[in-house]
Amino acid sequence: MMNAAINIASPDVSKQIDFESILKEHEQGHKASESALTLIAGDASDRKFYRLASRDLNAICMKFPKWEGGYGGDPLSWLGMQAALVGIGIPVPRILHVDEQNACIWTEDFGDNFLNFKLGERTLDEQDTECKATLGFYKEALELLVQVQYPRRTLLTHPAQERAFDFEKLMFEMNFFATHFIKGWLGLPFTSQDSKDAELTKELESLCTMLHGAERVLCHRDYHVRNVMVVGGNVRWIDFQDARMGPHTYDVVSLLRDSYMRITPATRSSLLKFYGSKLNKARVSDGKATISNESLFHEASLMGLQRNIKALGSFGYLATQKQKTGYLKYVKNTIETIITDDFSKESGMRIADAFPATIEFLSEILSGRRRELFEAKLRAYGVLETF
Repeated sequence: MMNAAINIASPDVSKQIDFESILKEHEQGHKASESALTLIAGDASDRKFYRLASRDLNAICMKFPKWEGGYGGDPLSWLGMQAALVGIGIPVPRILHVDEQNACIWTEDFGDNFLNFKLGERTLDEQDTECKATLGFYKEALELLVQVQYPRRTLLTHPAQERAFDFEKLMFEMNFFATHFIKGWLGLPFTSQDSKDAELTKELESLCTMLHGAERVLCHRDYHVRNVMVVGGNVRWIDFQDARMGPHTYDVVSLLRDSYMRITPATRSSLLKFYGSKLNKARVSDGKATISNESLFHEASLMGLQRNIKALGSFGYLATQKQKTGYLKYVKNTIETIITDDFSKESGMRIADAFPATIEFLSEILSGRRRELFEAKLRAYGVLETF
C-alpha cells in the first residue's frame, strides 16, 4: 500500500481511512485506537496543521480558517496550484482527501527534513566539505525553479495567472514594512513630513517601479528552507498556494537571502550563477535571448532588497498583531543580509549608492542611533538571543 521510504499512500487511501471521523474524534477530545492526530508547528498563516500517525500511513491535515477561494492563501488556490504543479512535474504533496465541510485538505506527509536539515548550526559554505549534500539540495531546488519558469509540458490554467508582483503589490509590501515594522514594532512615527522618511518612501517606490518592469514568470512566492523539504534524498515543495507571476529572481533570492539561513557571500554568488546557467539553457531551448550575468545580478540585488524588507514587515506584523514573537530573532540577520549587499560586485550597482536613505535607516538599527531602541524592543518581546 505504501512506499516506506517516502511514505506515500496509494490512490485509494481515502476509501480505506475515514479522515473526517478522525478529525471529529480529535476535536471532541477522543483518540482513535489505531491512529493519533496531533497538532504540529505550522507557518505564519492562520492555518492549523495536524499530523496523522496510524497503522496504515502518516498524513498531514491542513485546516483552513474557511473554505473559500480568491484570496491567495485559500484552499481553492492550494488545490489549483497543486494540480498545475503536478502537471509540469514539480514534486508536491499528493492529495489524500478533501473535506470541504471542515475546510480541510489531507495530503501525504513529507516529514520534517527542511532543505537545510543536514547543516545544523553551520553556515552554508561551498568551501566546507560538510556542506556538500546541502549544496546539492540547493542546486536541485534552483533547477526546479527553472522547470516552473520554463515548463517542458503545457502549463494548465492556474490561480497564479491572475496575480502578479506588479507595482501595486510590491509597494503594498513596502508600506507593510513601514506600518508594521517601523511604526508598529519599533514605534517610530514615520511621516511624510519628515524629510528622511519621505526620502526612504521615495526610494522604495523607485525600487518597486524598477521591479514592476521585469519579465515575469511563475513564482512559488514563499521559497525558503522551511517550504522546501527533502524526502528520500530529493527535494519537494510545500506551501505554494500564494503563487503569483513575478521576476525571475523572486524565488531565487527568497532562497539565497533567506532570513532563516546563514550563507557566505561567495556561496550566494556561486548559486546565483548556477541558476543563471540553467536559466539561460532553458531560455535558449524556448527561443528566448540569454540574460547576461550582470543583468541577472542586478535584478537579484533589487529583488533581494525588496524581499528582505518585506520580511521585516512580516516579522513586525506577526509579533504585534498575531503574538508570534519567535520570528523577531531573525530581524538582525535579515538586516545584515541587506547591508552585506553580496551581489553588488557583479551587478554594477551598490545598494548603498542607489538607496542611501534605506541603508542609512537599517544601519542605524544595528549599529547607529536606533540600536538601543532595537535592543530594547527585542527584550520587551522576550527575544534574548538573535539568529
